[in-house]
Amino acid sequence: MLTDEIKMQRKTMCAKPLKDYDEEGEEFIQRIVTGDESWVHHYDPESKRQLMEYRHNGSPSPRKFKIVASARKVMLAVF
Repeated sequence: MLTDEIKMQRKTMCAKPLKDYDEEGEEFIQRIVTGDESWVHHYDPESKRQLMEYRHNGSPSPRKFKIVASARKVMLAVF
């Protein structure tokens, strides 16, 4: 969970490029350097609390599935 301090830092970091775009317009866009595309593997495991569920005594345990890596192409933008 993100703290209020980290949320404020992220907001500040994201606001700077928007402010620069408002001030400079298309000139700002021309200065953006984009990187090459790359495959990024990511996992989205559920926490133990999310996996917990109420069961009656004697009922079978839920099946657990193997978490597999999924990949997406992303593009890096550097300001």
